[in-house]
Amino acid sequence: MITKTITIYSKVVSKRMPLPSSIIIGVALLVVVSISIINGVPSAAALEQIHASHDVSAPVDRVWNIISNLGNDTTWNQANTLKIIQKTGNEIQADTTVGPFNAKSHEITILHPTKQSMVTNITEGPITGSRIVTLSPLSGNKTKIDASWSVDMSGVPFFGRSFAKDGFTKATEAALNKIAQAVGK
Repeated sequence: MITKTITIYSKVVSKRMPLPSSIIIGVALLVVVSISIINGVPSAAALEQIHASHDVSAPVDRVWNIISNLGNDTTWNQANTLKIIQKTGNEIQADTTVGPFNAKSHEITILHPTKQSMVTNITEGPITGSRIVTLSPLSGNKTKIDASWSVDMSGVPFFGRSFAKDGFTKATEAALNKIAQAVGK
């Protein structure tokens, strides 16, 4: 007796459903943000801009003497403590503690006496970036003080960034008020 075996092959066809473009874009965005956070590379959009100005009743030279004397008075400088570790010409490097939790930070300040401005670069700490303070003479022996920050707050948890920015703004305004009080003495 002969037995006949018939094998039937079935072909399984899978159909791939295209992923919605919003999912693809979302995953790509998540990857880019994760990489930039890991690498610590702030994008231009991630930098917070803070600006404050104040007019004071004192000549530019008098205001300059106060703001450029970093070693003696840190009350206007927004640092809790400031320890100058190196001073070379118009460049001052300092270790500081800042903020409500006394976070350690490092800053490099360049004084431009002829331009009556100073640039402070915060290179270490939970918040990095730069601050430019510029003095402009006004009529009546007055001076306008402009303070502009460009800061990277990626070291601050996302939920605390708005508080940190608000704190920076208030501290900057308070610092300008302290300068105004100091020149009034």
